[in-house]
Amino acid sequence: MSRARRVALWIGGAVVAIAIVVVIVIVVARPGSWNGTLTSVAYSQSQAVPNFDDSTRTTTDAGRLAALQRVLHDDGWHPGDAGQASSNGCAGGIATHLNMRLGDGSTAKLDTYRCGNDNDRLTADVTRLISSWRAAD
Repeated sequence: MSRARRVALWIGGAVVAIAIVVVIVIVVARPGSWNGTLTSVAYSQSQAVPNFDDSTRTTTDAGRLAALQRVLHDDGWHPGDAGQASSNGCAGGIATHLNMRLGDGSTAKLDTYRCGNDNDRLTADVTRLISSWRAAD
């Protein structure tokens, strides 16, 4: 094997090794590397309609937390992901605010704004779930 070929193979191997290390660092360091467990959530919703109850409630109910964990997991949310909190010119939408305590003791926040049927799946699912909790309270 020629010297040039050996050098090219060595450099190629080094590039692959560096790429693998970078991917591992990104995966391990990503804030979304949580175990998927919530221990509590403070939640509220607000909407520009008369007498809308925008009070904050907190739950540690295992059933509610499991439902929220499923929504977050199924919709691909990770701690540190930005929610869609902007109204984007929509009047009358509903804002949902979550302050979550994660299983590892850290906290995460998620704010969404739903207006009609034009939002992403996470926003729609979180709004629907938290609205059902509020209706049951």
